[in-house]
Amino acid sequence: MTFLMATPEHHCRVHEPGSSGEHGLSPESLNHSIPLENLDGRSVYSSCLMYVQTNETKTGENRSTTPCIHGYEYDRTYYHRTIATEHDLVCERTWLNEMGKSVFFVGLSLGGIVSGIATDRFGRHPTLIVCLFLHLVLGIGTSFASNFATFVILRAMVGAAGVGYYFCSMVIAAEIVGPSKRNAVGMAIVTGGSFGFAFSGFLAYLIRDWWKLQLAQALMTAPFLMYYWWLLSESPRWLLTNNRVDEAKAVIQMAAKMNKVVIPDDAIFGETEKLSNETEEDPSRKYGVLDLFKKPRLRKITIATCVTWFTEVCVYYGLILGSVELAGDPYFNFILGCSLEVVLNAVTLAAMERWGRKPVIGGSILVAGTCSMASAMTRVFPKVSRGFAMVGRSGIGISFCSLMVYTPEVFPTVVRGTGLGLANMCSRLGSVLTPFVSLLGDVWHPLPMVTFGTLCFVASLAIYTLPETLGVPLPDTLEDSENFGRKQPPNDEIMGVSYTNPWRIPAPMKYTRRLVVFYQTARDGDFFSSMLAPK
Repeated sequence: MTFLMATPEHHCRVHEPGSSGEHGLSPESLNHSIPLENLDGRSVYSSCLMYVQTNETKTGENRSTTPCIHGYEYDRTYYHRTIATEHDLVCERTWLNEMGKSVFFVGLSLGGIVSGIATDRFGRHPTLIVCLFLHLVLGIGTSFASNFATFVILRAMVGAAGVGYYFCSMVIAAEIVGPSKRNAVGMAIVTGGSFGFAFSGFLAYLIRDWWKLQLAQALMTAPFLMYYWWLLSESPRWLLTNNRVDEAKAVIQMAAKMNKVVIPDDAIFGETEKLSNETEEDPSRKYGVLDLFKKPRLRKITIATCVTWFTEVCVYYGLILGSVELAGDPYFNFILGCSLEVVLNAVTLAAMERWGRKPVIGGSILVAGTCSMASAMTRVFPKVSRGFAMVGRSGIGISFCSLMVYTPEVFPTVVRGTGLGLANMCSRLGSVLTPFVSLLGDVWHPLPMVTFGTLCFVASLAIYTLPETLGVPLPDTLEDSENFGRKQPPNDEIMGVSYTNPWRIPAPMKYTRRLVVFYQTARDGDFFSSMLAPK
């Protein structure tokens, strides 16, 4: 949306055939036709006003002005054709541009919760395939949208499908790797997103027309659709929690064949079948959003996670809006910003491997909040204030990357997608409210930064109420979530398993015990290859 709906510099179109110069007019013609305005201490040509053309010889401030009558002339230096230039979404129509972006965020919000429920109810694999297919079809349709309303609606649906397969990918990745590699795999997905943003900037640099750029991005989905259709399997963890043991066997056997290892049936599948009937929860039961609030510990996890996501996005976008826009090439600036996020992802990966999830997320949010407060208190020193704001932005960037990896780990398998979707919906509410928080500066200039700092402190406290997940096997059922992270007395059934988690595995975690043999063959929590390789 940064490039599709970009608004270049512009001024009123004046009928003067054969003119040349800036925006198609000579400097003399601009001075005669367009009034000057003061912008941040600089005199610039008005974007929305023109002089009334009369036979009188009045000059300067004595001349009457009027809104643009014949449309607008746009600077084509960076953008050849965007939605804003095609439909003249400037001046009194600027609100339509902002409305289009807001509708896109609404699509992201709804897509997160709908796809989350679908992935828990129908499975990770079919939901991912449907989201990819919708993204491809709707993306192609968006590129040929003939009017603004059609573009906005289709683009919102594209956003819903996109966020659906992104979060679904995170969930399935977290479920098919061992505990010690979840951090690396999760950060690889987040970093992949940063590289994707950077590539989008490069693609936009090459393709300056919005519809061609939209079409190119839509067609890039096709190879992944074929990959997921033929090569990606359903999550065995989700299959086991839904009592589809035979299908889980087939997935594991296929992985074993690909990794050229042999799995003794009696060692793994016999134990799996024996434990498949021990659960107290009905495997055919369908779960929804309300299940996230039925049990006290899971309810606390859900509320704390939603508060944190809301704060993360609100503060992140707030610090971006509050920073001074970089001058120069917008494509270079965009790619540079995405590249810096890749560096932050590397720092995040190393920090979470060393200290775990909670200290990194809570600590970086605390740094962001402290820097926001410091920025508010040093407003009289602009450079110092801006420096604190940039450090705060880095802190909130690190915590947001960590939170993307952490959130799928704290929810049980049966509602993991739903929990992640609900958290995403709360985050979009934060992005919608961010501009209104920025308006608090009209009441008291430092108030927005004070608000962001306060939100960060609240989110930091919320994070420390959640369980640590570094090296901990994932919970599978609602019952598991109630015991997740709690210290338990020794259990003879699972004492022989080498876990890297700081707590013993609770006895009621029956679905986790169904995967005990898998962890016995992957004591270091490696990928499928080591998970299936006998020690």
